[in-house]
Amino acid sequence: MRPQRLKQARRVERNDMAKEKNINITMDSIQRAGKTVSVLMDGESEIGSIEPADAKFAAYLSGNADPQLFKSEEEAVTYLLSAYHLHKH
Repeated sequence: MRPQRLKQARRVERNDMAKEKNINITMDSIQRAGKTVSVLMDGESEIGSIEPADAKFAAYLSGNADPQLFKSEEEAVTYLLSAYHLHKH
């Protein structure tokens, strides 16, 4: 009987995951303090920004002055989206 209970629990998790909502994220390049910065937006809300930092990319979550450094811009974008998703839901 125990394996049947586990299967039921898995089904519940899948049903919860089916309730995911699509969001529209945009990434635009803007000028800030004389630098070109990539800004990720969810509608009118800023998620964070990315700017070049020597050979790396500094990712700033909206409202946070401490950057996280990444080797590529793609890694920085992934970080911002993950952090946004974690804190929004």
